[in-house]
Amino acid sequence: MISRRTLLVALLVLCTAFVACRKTANIITPENTIPETPGHKLTMAEVEAAIIRGGNDRKWTMSKEAPGRITATTIVHGKHSITVDVNYTQTSFEIKYRDSSNMNSDGVRIHPHYNDWVMNLSNSITREINIAQDSKK
Repeated sequence: MISRRTLLVALLVLCTAFVACRKTANIITPENTIPETPGHKLTMAEVEAAIIRGGNDRKWTMSKEAPGRITATTIVHGKHSITVDVNYTQTSFEIKYRDSSNMNSDGVRIHPHYNDWVMNLSNSITREINIAQDSKK
């Protein structure tokens, strides 16, 4: 028969493993298509400006690295730092993980809030692109 102590140790190990698994999530790379409105296609400069506005709305620091690429960095709660590349064309953009600190990242998995913060950035950029498209109508 299993002793009470052995059972408690096994339960503690299982609980610890479960909690450890919850501490990270797979890194997502949001990819978004920019809908084309006939006769109202955004220029690269307009897409770039919308991306910068979307990042600034979420308190990300945006810096143009090269044509079609902006690097975005944010610091959350004064202790989590995230850097991503926003690669874009006139028809799409993607947000790709670059680096982080205090986010338990191994390059594949990361602190689960990373995905929330990156999706919020993606949604803000999409909103700004939609506003830019509406202003061309």
